[in-house]
Amino acid sequence: MRVLKFGGSSLADIACLSRVQSLILNYGSEKAVVVLSAPGGMTDSLVELVQIAARGDDYAAQWDALESRCVALKREVESQYGEVLGWPKLDLLKQQLQGVQLLKQCPASVNAFAISFGERVSVSLMVTMLKAHGACALDATSCIKTHAQYLDAEVDLDKTREAVSQQVASEDSGIYIMAGFTGSNAAGELTTLGRNGSDYSAAVMAASLNADICQIWTDVDGVYSADPRLIKKATKVDRLSYKEAMELAYFGAKVLHPKTILPCAKANVPCEIKNTHDPDVPGSLISSDGTGDAPVKALSSLDNLAMLTVSGPGMKGKVGMAARVFGALANDNVSIVLITQSSCEFSISFCVYEQDLALALNALEAAFTLETHAGLIEPVEVRKKLAIVTLVGDNMKSHKGLAAKFFASLAQAQVNVVAIAQDSTESAISAVVSGELCKDAMKVCHENFFTHVPSIDLFLLGCGLVGKELIKQLEKQQDWLAKRNIKLNLYGVSNSKQCFLSKEGVDFEQWQSQLAQSEARFDLNKLEHFVKVNHLINPVIVDCSSSEQLADQYANFLNAGFHVVAANKKANTGDMAYYHQLKNAAQGSGRKFLYETNVGAGLPVLDNLQLLFGAGDELLSFNGILSGSLSYMFGVIEDGLSLSEATAKAKQNGFTEPDPRDDLSGTDVARKLLIIAREAGFDLELNDIQVEPVVSEEFAQGSSVDEFMARLPELDATFSDRVQSAASEGKKLRYVGSIQDGKCKVGIEAVDASHALFDIRDGENALAILSQYYQPKPFVIRGYGAGAEVTAAGVFADILKTLSR
Repeated sequence: MRVLKFGGSSLADIACLSRVQSLILNYGSEKAVVVLSAPGGMTDSLVELVQIAARGDDYAAQWDALESRCVALKREVESQYGEVLGWPKLDLLKQQLQGVQLLKQCPASVNAFAISFGERVSVSLMVTMLKAHGACALDATSCIKTHAQYLDAEVDLDKTREAVSQQVASEDSGIYIMAGFTGSNAAGELTTLGRNGSDYSAAVMAASLNADICQIWTDVDGVYSADPRLIKKATKVDRLSYKEAMELAYFGAKVLHPKTILPCAKANVPCEIKNTHDPDVPGSLISSDGTGDAPVKALSSLDNLAMLTVSGPGMKGKVGMAARVFGALANDNVSIVLITQSSCEFSISFCVYEQDLALALNALEAAFTLETHAGLIEPVEVRKKLAIVTLVGDNMKSHKGLAAKFFASLAQAQVNVVAIAQDSTESAISAVVSGELCKDAMKVCHENFFTHVPSIDLFLLGCGLVGKELIKQLEKQQDWLAKRNIKLNLYGVSNSKQCFLSKEGVDFEQWQSQLAQSEARFDLNKLEHFVKVNHLINPVIVDCSSSEQLADQYANFLNAGFHVVAANKKANTGDMAYYHQLKNAAQGSGRKFLYETNVGAGLPVLDNLQLLFGAGDELLSFNGILSGSLSYMFGVIEDGLSLSEATAKAKQNGFTEPDPRDDLSGTDVARKLLIIAREAGFDLELNDIQVEPVVSEEFAQGSSVDEFMARLPELDATFSDRVQSAASEGKKLRYVGSIQDGKCKVGIEAVDASHALFDIRDGENALAILSQYYQPKPFVIRGYGAGAEVTAAGVFADILKTLSR
């Protein structure tokens, strides 16, 4: 014996009805009770008709649409199966609605009759389609016995079980077709079980018949790890316990009706969720042994909530105050979704549906009028537009750290927790959060508990040499990222004039044309809105520009919830106050500010320094070649090229900035040295660094790049003399940044063969660090530190660091 329930989406048209017919017949001669909802959307149409009529308004258009749909369904069935049996009377429904329109109100009994009309349509059609197989209609009002109210009636399970035993024959075969959603009270009057109550009808029938199984056929494959409309990566849960299913249903799982599971659980009848449109796919089985090994089964969310807080000095130690609060709400039929109370007994907070908020406030005001006037109870505090995110799993109680992981996930999503609750069996943990951030919370929690595919949501600012190379590397590494379950999306690119954003992601091959065609400019407010509406949970701004204006916005980026990855050195070399502001913004926002490529391009310089200093080491002295371009130039000068020739070659090979004067001025090296000094704990400004440029400021000023390059040979002879003078002493010229006794200096030095920087050339960087831990021999980091490729690789590495906690 099995009970099958088919929802509205499974009965929407003749094709759907035929599919349901086949599914029923697939069980052969096995005895079955089939519970049907109204054809998809019909109950909504009936509710709308009642509401319009109750206002006294004209509902002719809505009636015509309903009547046409009913007649069309009837004709299609008649054309294949002959006369439709037990067709409900549309004329009677029309008369009832006319009476409602005249009265401008709808009695509950009439409302129940009208909104349950669709279920009777479904039964009539399916009985006709199965009459050749001996199917018969089962009157729901003769089986499902409820208490007195006409709407949202409570089922009397004992009386229902007795009635069902009388109505359903004891034979082992037979197909019974019954309307869901309806029953009758002690007076024999039709009642309804609340919206989506057909699932409840099926569960009650399964329990009353001690059925082998109750199957709920719908338009999804089963119960998912989260609402698939919110979380695209949600996966089907194969098995659940009754407790897990009830928690999920209560806290918003749309595929389950909150009341459905209890009758099955009490009778120990397994309940299976199946997909009408894909019946061969295994569904989700809910049973007494459905717990399995997984500590967490699913996430659910419930939105459109408000939280009320009742507080005041009159609450503390006062017996019965909580009972008065909840009693007042119960008297006005206000459902309480979640409760939390302060440990000092000073306040009680609870969530209700926003639609019940006004009713709840009125009930509390009436119940505590005297206490409010006496100052014993404060005015009720209300927070609107809230949601509840709930983690569900019977095995959570035996696994440590799940609650910590849950709340860490909410913090990762930048979601503040308004209130917390846990059920007594430790099968569910709930957090009340802002409604507009609910999807973000669900997305991060689902990622951390189920999919384990972290995401990186990139926005690239600056599309020069490094930016272009980074995009190439992002495209090249997609397979590598996929193998490691990392989802990296490039959602935006921007240069100094244009900005292109796409929720589908920027095309790695077409990004230049997409950017060129965009008329938008970079705007932080628009970027924040883009992140919000697309629910991006790990947004990263990557600055590959040299813009000071962008660097000045890093603190705003961090406070807006973005990680910042910077190849741009301007922020870390601005004034000391801003430097501290950036560090504080990163710490306060829970976002990362990463800038490894500020010194040494792709070399692991700053990471190592930060680890050393974090472990208590102290810098004694530092010497380093910090410019790959100058390392290259000084190397080829050794080979016999002049200063001007070396500069031209370095520019041609992409080692220098577009304007080589930026390299020759020494300012770039000074910025890098300042960053190292600040990491070492020195409070220094850029103008505290003594700089000897390769080319004097006076010579470099007042001309274009081409004019400067044309004049540069004027310095060749003087520079050549300096090279030869060093060589005569067995030394080589190197452009060195140094820190000694807290003082920083940048300039040309002649170093001998014993110096750590003697052999550094051809674009290599080298850093010799003498510290408390590393002495008398320095700790040396050496490698190529120039060029777009290694710099982009360093930026890429920083991007991946945003995934670490």
